[in-house]
Amino acid sequence: MSQVIEWNQISEGGNKSNSGSKAVFLRLNAGTYVVRLIGTLVAMNKFMVEKDGRWRSAVCEDPNNNPVTKNHGLNPSERYAINVIDRADGEVKILEGGVKVFGEFKKYYKHTQKNPGGRDGADFKIVVTGAGRSKKIVTTFERNTVLTDDEVNFLKERGLNKLEEIFKSTPDAELEAKLFGDSPSTSGTTEQKPSANDTLGVEAPSGNISFNTEEVSEDLPF
Repeated sequence: MSQVIEWNQISEGGNKSNSGSKAVFLRLNAGTYVVRLIGTLVAMNKFMVEKDGRWRSAVCEDPNNNPVTKNHGLNPSERYAINVIDRADGEVKILEGGVKVFGEFKKYYKHTQKNPGGRDGADFKIVVTGAGRSKKIVTTFERNTVLTDDEVNFLKERGLNKLEEIFKSTPDAELEAKLFGDSPSTSGTTEQKPSANDTLGVEAPSGNISFNTEEVSEDLPF
């Protein structure tokens, strides 16, 4: 289940919905990106399974008590998502990732006590090198950026992606079919299904995620 959380709730280890258009995810392939965080973030426990050369994902209600963990020995990854303005094209997109990426945003919050997605928030730079298991992502503070009146009006008119709906959990009864069935259902998430060469989000793995991976267990340096 995804839920809105405060910045200090990122693990140490009601906006207007833009439901009329398809959510666009910021796909972080090798390159440099600058984003302006917008609004609040959500946290979730999410399975990602590669099948037939494509990734399947599902958000679960309970990371410790679900049929996929019981029957397949897989554990979900702790993930976060937030709306951002992609400075490359000025469009509102969804940034999804793990502790490594969102931990840098938490640093900003702890240092300034300001919501990095608020009107007087900040831009962050994300540099991506490599791919698959060799992918490296470095997130750094870029600059403080007070939203202009034009940007505020644009966001009000466009509306933000309603993250709690996009990352809603898949019922336990449908979880295995969604991840392992021949025709996975669309229940549980409306996000796009990427190919193995076009992985979704900022830290998509080249294999199944578990709580033992570096992405999930790494302690943040603060």
